[in-house]
Amino acid sequence: IVEAVLSHQLPPGTRLVETPLCEAFGVNRSLLRRVFVRLANDKVIELQHNRGASVAQPSQAEMHEVFDVRRVIEAGIVRRLCQCGKRADFVRLSALVADERRAYEEGDRARWLRLSGEYHLAAARSLGNRELEALMNMLVARTTLMKALYHAPGGNVCSFDEHAALVDAMAVGDADGAARLMDEHL
Repeated sequence: IVEAVLSHQLPPGTRLVETPLCEAFGVNRSLLRRVFVRLANDKVIELQHNRGASVAQPSQAEMHEVFDVRRVIEAGIVRRLCQCGKRADFVRLSALVADERRAYEEGDRARWLRLSGEYHLAAARSLGNRELEALMNMLVARTTLMKALYHAPGGNVCSFDEHAALVDAMAVGDADGAARLMDEHL
């Protein structure tokens, strides 16, 4: 379900019907409902009593607040990577950027969108902090959903050129430059 939201296959407001989802995933209603509760806690979907589940439809004010949170957290992530990132971390991030660019050039929008979010998750994962990674998973899922709701179709979702510039700044230890680039990027 999260993958479908991140790839924009389930746009905001889409009603999530239990029976077809149970059949598609080969699970019972009890398990699906537990998944719904978790996704509702992550604010990826909304649960309404006697109305069921639907993909969340956040307000513009909520969107601004979530992006503010991401700017604070991700500035910290890039600063830490400037201090303790290893060459292998930057090689992995550069490979993701190359995959993003390739997906864009091949017109594979779903893959490009997924890789765009994965870049931010991989940066957090490089620090080895599972709590930070879990928080970033939730934030990236929510902001991807928000972009689907408020951005024009076909618009730039996340620039792989900006991702490349971030990797370059982090690789040379330019913490202030990397933090500035991340703030501008978000």
